[in-house]
Amino acid sequence: MSAANAARESRSNTKPLKIELALDMLIQADQEDRFIMSFDAMREYGDSCLHTTIATLREKGITFLQQPYKHQHRHGGTAHFQSYRIAPSSRESANQLAQHYADMREVRS
Repeated sequence: MSAANAARESRSNTKPLKIELALDMLIQADQEDRFIMSFDAMREYGDSCLHTTIATLREKGITFLQQPYKHQHRHGGTAHFQSYRIAPSSRESANQLAQHYADMREVRS
């Protein structure tokens, strides 16, 4: 059995990876014409380091649009965040990568 087949077999029917969940959320947000930020990722699938997940997706060739977001916290100060959306030029690549992860788990979307 090849290494690729062994890896696929060991991951078949497993739960989605964090990066897969992030990618699915980003694709859905892009289809809805909206940006996401760390609060969305925490609420959606428990990711407390969205910026790291975005960096990993960038390493895989996905590009993003970014917008700064300021939030006034309960003590009156300002917290700065970034919001993200898949760049139009990366939509096809993002969908292909999401399908790759689904295929690795033998889940057809």
